[in-house]
Amino acid sequence: MLGHTCYAETISVYGTEPVFTDGDDTPWSKGFLASSYASRGLKMRFTSGSGSEVQMGYAEGKSMLYLEARCIYITKAAGVQGLQNGSVSCIGVPSAVPSGIRAVLAENLICSALDLECASSNDQTFTHSDMRRTARLLMQFLPGTDFISSGYSAVPNYDNMFAGSNEDAEDFDDYNVIQRDLKVDGGLRPVREEDVIAIRNKAARALQAVFAGMGLPPITDEEVEAATYAHGSKDMPERNIVEDIKFAQEIINKNRNGLEVVKALAKGGFPDVAQDMLNIQKAKLTGDYLHTSAIIVGEGQVLSAVNDVNDYAGPATGYRLQGERWEEIKNIPGALDPNELG
Repeated sequence: MLGHTCYAETISVYGTEPVFTDGDDTPWSKGFLASSYASRGLKMRFTSGSGSEVQMGYAEGKSMLYLEARCIYITKAAGVQGLQNGSVSCIGVPSAVPSGIRAVLAENLICSALDLECASSNDQTFTHSDMRRTARLLMQFLPGTDFISSGYSAVPNYDNMFAGSNEDAEDFDDYNVIQRDLKVDGGLRPVREEDVIAIRNKAARALQAVFAGMGLPPITDEEVEAATYAHGSKDMPERNIVEDIKFAQEIINKNRNGLEVVKALAKGGFPDVAQDMLNIQKAKLTGDYLHTSAIIVGEGQVLSAVNDVNDYAGPATGYRLQGERWEEIKNIPGALDPNELG
């Protein structure tokens, strides 16, 4: 609400009333909360998933997919633009029963059929089998959803506070190759190591400038250097977490807002990042990205289900991976040039 974020998720809804009341909630209170977020320009989506009612002990003898269908209709009725579903953190329940993963795909399909933005989970681990977790991913990867992974972990598994993601930082290379193998646009692209190093270093220095500009516990040059090359938190210097938490609370208590972040970036030598952050604040005023399936691309342009309509009408009418984007996906670093082979 202070402008530090432009998006909210995990506003959970359930398929039986006792699960709602167990958390002191109702469908109406969730709908009110959704309206509150939207009135302040924050894009948000509800969260649900098959197995949640079983996990809470209130399934009432109904099937997991039936109860999830209820959740999807609650989302639609509340006027919320989208839903994170696909079992999410409850994936261990449907994945343990026959045809459970198939049912997870079905709940994503129902969500899309009701013209809701579908963030199709793939964000919690449920197996140590690489084959099973890849098979689970392909159910959304091949047909496509608005967000194939609503939580693709950009850190190694040991750093993931959500009990580990179905895919993480150690899967980037394989993911890019699968895109290339199947000619599917999964949202990622191959990058060069030197570009990653430069971007990570800039990000760390920008954060250092924000902390300095807002009077937060300083980020040292040693930490910046470590963050540039670190694989995970095990590669970072020790930090006084207690002090960070104390100042985080101070940000809330003193109502320090997102414009302070913008100013700190500008004064710290990052005018381009400051402008991007300011544009995000402006987006909350216009509200265009509150539309279904909206994303911000290019120079602040909003693409959504309103101005970029899904006009799929059968085979050969949908999105085709071609042109510059296909060339980008094909160009993986490990590919050999046949012209250079003796």
